[in-house]
Parts: sequence; C-alpha cells; structure tokens
Amino acid sequence: MIVALVPTWLQEFEKERYIAKETRDLIIGNGLIGRLLSFRLGCPVLTRKELDLSKDSWEIPEHDTAYICAGETSTLRCEENPEETRLVNVTNTIKLARRLNNVVWLSSERVFDGATPYRKITDKLCPTTEYGRQKAETEKELLKMGATVIRLSKVLGWDVPLFEGWVEDLRKGEAIHPYSNMSMSPMPAYYVAKIIGELGGRGGLYQLSSYDISYSRIAYHIANYMNVDLSLVQPVETKTGHPHTTLENDFDVPDAWETIYKWCKDRGLNE
Repeated sequence: MIVALVPTWLQEFEKERYIAKETRDLIIGNGLIGRLLSFRLGCPVLTRKELDLSKDSWEIPEHDTAYICAGETSTLRCEENPEETRLVNVTNTIKLARRLNNVVWLSSERVFDGATPYRKITDKLCPTTEYGRQKAETEKELLKMGATVIRLSKVLGWDVPLFEGWVEDLRKGEAIHPYSNMSMSPMPAYYVAKIIGELGGRGGLYQLSSYDISYSRIAYHIANYMNVDLSLVQPVETKTGHPHTTLENDFDVPDAWETIYKWCKDRGLNE
C-alpha cells in the first residue's frame, strides 16, 4: 500500500501562494491543474456537475479571465470513442470559449507525432492519435479567437496510475514491462499551475516542457529507489512509439529527474 505523505510540491506551492484581490477569474474543471490554479489564484472552480462539456447549455458566472481546464484527456477513450470525446474536446470547448472572456486553454505536445524533440511553436502540427487531432483542431480555432493556448508535456501530480501500477507489481515481486520507445517530459503540477496563472489571458501560443525520459528508464529509477530486484524491470517496445515529447519553450522548467525523484519521495516508496 502506498503511504500518504505531505507532498513536497504542495509545500513549495504553499510558499508562493497568493490570493488575488477583487479577482473575477473563473476556472472550469476541477482536475489537478484546475484545483491548483484555484488554490493559487483564489478564484472559484466550476466542476463537471456545474458545467458539463458533454452538454451545450451552461450558466456562466461573470468573470474577467476564464481558464478551461476541463476535457477528456485519456488517449484510449479518444481512440475508442472519437465522436463522444470530440464533442467534449472540440465542438463544445469551442462553443464554450465563444461565451467566455480572455480564454486560457490547455493543449498538449500530442499535437505533434513524437518523431522530433523540442518542437517549435512554428512547426506544422502532425498528430498521430485521435486525442492529438482533437487538440490540434481546437488549438487552431481558439487561437483565431485570440485565446491564450498553452501546450504542455506530462504534468506530474500526486496520482500517476502508470507509476502506481508499477509500484504495486514490484512490491509483489512481479515483473513490469515499461515501453523503451515511449517517453515523457515530466513537470511538477505546482510549477505548471504557477506558469499558467502568470500568463493569464494575455493571448497567443505558449509551450511548456522539460526533457525526455523513457518509460523504461523511469521504471528502473523507481525500482532502484524501492530497492527491489532490477531484473523485474523488463522493457518492451510498442508498435506506436512516441520517443519525443519535448517542446521548445522560454521558461525555466524544473529538472525532469528531480520531478521523478520527488514523486518517489512523496509516495514513500523506500519505506
């Protein structure tokens, strides 16, 4: 069982917390980033119960800037249910954005194919997944509307199902099979929320990522941190590899390995 501790990222985030005075900002979506933005900016969050993107009738409070943090992020669900997820991620997101002021919306490095590292803002979009195609389509429309669009690589918070599955298997002495040709460029969630809040609704396209680490290297790191037999880590390749997730950006992003290390420490994996 994973031990629940006070995460170091929350301690760091608390040091920088501020409550905006007389703000009328609005956050849509109470996922990880939405909750952290609310914590940082001191503005309300609309949950799915209050604003459901699978529907197209909403009551929207008065606001100055709106942060859209809601949407379907599962690549598997997008592949299996393209029409249903497209309604949420494209059609209704665009429809909602037209009713909001100073829109901030979160995109993904998946608008690219993963073949080239450090993609530039000016690079042609080339998604290879349904999720990436949905993000790319919404990006184009929102940028035409003058929204602030922020492309992100992997945002690492407390809950990481992939890592947690590895941990549970390793603790039982069972082998794990991480992909050697799939990578992530992890960033701590508190940092991502900080940058999003600072950018606000200034408009334009921004990119935010760290550097690539393969799933297999992360798995070895976790196993080593847990002090278990490293032979339990047995990398494999997937036919649809995605070796590069990095984006060219102008931000001083925390070190990717430090982000992985802090996750291991927060979860008490060596206890």
